[in-house]
Formats: sequence, structure tokens, C-alpha cells
Amino acid sequence: MLLRSPDLMPNFTAEMSKDMPDNKQNIITIFSEYFENTKFSKLTLSSVISKNNEFKTVFIKPIQLKDGLRLSFLYRYPTKDITKNHTLEESVVILNDLIGKVFLQADLFTLDASYHFLSNKKGHSKLTKKEISEERILNLDHNKAKTRLIGDTNNAYLKILGIMTEEGKIRNDKQDKFRQINKYIEFFSQALKESAVTSQASVVDMGSGKGYLTFAMYDYLTKTFEDESKVLGVEFREDMVMLCNKMAQSVGFNNLTFEKGTIETAVLPDFNILIALHACDTATDEAIFRGITNHAEIILVSPCCHKQIRKQYKPSAELKTLGKFGIIEERQSEIITDTIRALILEAYGYKTKIFEFISTEHTPKNLMISAVRKADHKKTDEEKLKEVQILKNNFGIKEHHLETLLKI
Repeated sequence: MLLRSPDLMPNFTAEMSKDMPDNKQNIITIFSEYFENTKFSKLTLSSVISKNNEFKTVFIKPIQLKDGLRLSFLYRYPTKDITKNHTLEESVVILNDLIGKVFLQADLFTLDASYHFLSNKKGHSKLTKKEISEERILNLDHNKAKTRLIGDTNNAYLKILGIMTEEGKIRNDKQDKFRQINKYIEFFSQALKESAVTSQASVVDMGSGKGYLTFAMYDYLTKTFEDESKVLGVEFREDMVMLCNKMAQSVGFNNLTFEKGTIETAVLPDFNILIALHACDTATDEAIFRGITNHAEIILVSPCCHKQIRKQYKPSAELKTLGKFGIIEERQSEIITDTIRALILEAYGYKTKIFEFISTEHTPKNLMISAVRKADHKKTDEEKLKEVQILKNNFGIKEHHLETLLKI
């Protein structure tokens, strides 16, 4: 299949599907009207029909050029990105040939709502709308420089981690990882501002893995405080420990070290910041426990897997419908697990937030729990623990592992 205007975009392979019902035309009409009223924010096309398609995603946003308002199409390939700018009329032609024929999903974001189009290969589709509580801000600046806490030019440790080329440019296949690192450091910097840590940070990274975020945190701290801040990465795999220590030495990160150990048993130095990303199941509870008992000023965890509560999940009679469908039960178990963690952190004197770490486009395990110790904390908040008990009673939960560790 060829586009009606083949010169407007890169070539692609498409599989024919039945004509989409009104939903397809509706989302294109909504897109056009919002763009004309300067209320269009962005449109993402994803979920390709054919595996032979060269590019897998298209990102569309408005930009202000000398010739007027245009639409920028970014075609994401495995090893490169191609950007083309079009008028509204050209864009409508392209979207007609992409939505439902090349891509099964279209996510449209406007200043006051989100629209989600989803179709299948048989030609069935649906279009849903979701209002947003706060109006988005429209940015039409074509050349706006991105403010990043971790720089993207000639950064030595990004090179040895494989994120940056020897020429000092972020690799195309590592763009998502680079954005993830910067987003994490943004959240960390905010927690740092709210905490009592004003110098000489001492961080333990429980389950540091390949060290992407560990190196970035050390870089950020040394530039922020300009003192002897220390970062320790704890990792069970000895080969990773040796590799990360070698890389840290090669770039002169003298106070960044890695040791073999587990979250539960590692012998730790005094620390005031604890982080643990994607610690599986109760390992997240072990990390939070170590943070609480060591009076860490900041605890940042990104939970992964929620098996412990899932096994106990048995809603009360009034809520038993929530356990009828497997996927809902699984997600509900995750929500309950992390809510209890947050409530316990609040009970122990931490100002706690739960938010999305990165887009679900990159990983479904995308929640972050951020806890900053309150300066006026004196005793355990029993009311918060009562909230935990009520929640457990409603869902038939006997015990949460973090409760067991803290002997609540």
C-alpha cells in the first residue's frame, strides 16, 4: 500500500484492514479541530500491525516555524530518528493512511483532555476520552534547549556505560535510558531539596545492577555539594561489582564503590539516603526497612513484583467483585502492597509520595515511592497503622512483610 502523498513521509510496509468505523475519523477530526484552535499538545501512534514495518512509533507535536504553525512528525527507527514537518492538510492525509492501517493505537493529548483510539486487525475499534484535572502547557518552540541535570555532551561515564558514543553523542538506541536517568535524577533532586541533607550525602543503592543510576547519582551529588559525598552500590552479582568498580576508577569517581551483597544481609556504612530500584517482591520491603531503621533522610524505591500480598488477596463480601478477574486482582494487589508501604513510611515520620517514574511505554513497573524524613518526627503515628489494619481487613490480608520486619 502507498500513501496518497508518498513524498510526505518515509516508505513503510502496511497490511490492509477493514475500513475503521467512525472512531478513526472522529479522532482525526478532534486532532484537526484542536490544532486549529491551538489546543493540540501531541499525538503518538504505536502498536504496528506488520512486524516488517521499519519504524515502530510516530510522535507528532505542533511547532512554530517561520512559515507558520506546523506539525512535526518524528518517525522512530531502531537505530535512528527521522523528523518531517507538515501542514495540517498534509498531516490529515498521512494520519488517514497510518491509523488503523499501519498502527493499531493512537493516543491524542490536548490541553484539556486525552483521547485514546484502539483498533484490531479485524477492523473493530474504540475511542475513549479522559478529562485532565490541570490544563497542559503548550510549547511551540522548535529549538528549545532541554534542561537536563545530567549533561549529554562528552560525559566520560556515559561513554563507558555505553550510553554515549566516543564522539560524545547519545546513542539512538539509548535515548530512552538517558531520559530515564534524567527523570530519576529530577525526582531525586526534588527529594533532596525537601530533606535535611545539605552536604556530605552518603547513599546506598540496594541492587545497583549495571550502575546506570548509581553513576548518575554520584555525578549529580558531587556537582551539587562539591564535597566528599559517597555512594555505595550493593549488588549480588560479583561480575557486575568488579565491572562497576573498574569503571568508577577509570573515570576518577573515587568515592563511588560497589560491593557484593544482598539487600537483606549487606553490611552497610552509615548512610542518610537509600535507594532501591526494581527490587523484586519483598526485597523492596527489606530496603524500606533498612532505610527506616537507619533513620535515612531520603528513601526512594521503585517496587517490582508483588507476590506476597497477591497470595493472601481475599476481598470482603462487599468487595469480592474486585477478585473476579485475574488481571484486576493482580493490579489491585500491587496497589494495596504499595499503599501499605506508603502508610507505614508515613507512620514512621516520612512525607511520602507515590508517582509514575517513567512512561508505561518503556516498562509497566513504573511506580516510584519517595519518602523524606520529617524534621519534627518524634513517635510512630498509630492512626496511620490503623489505616493499614483497616485496609488489610477489607482484603483478607494477614500480614504485610514490612510490618513483620518492623515488628508492628
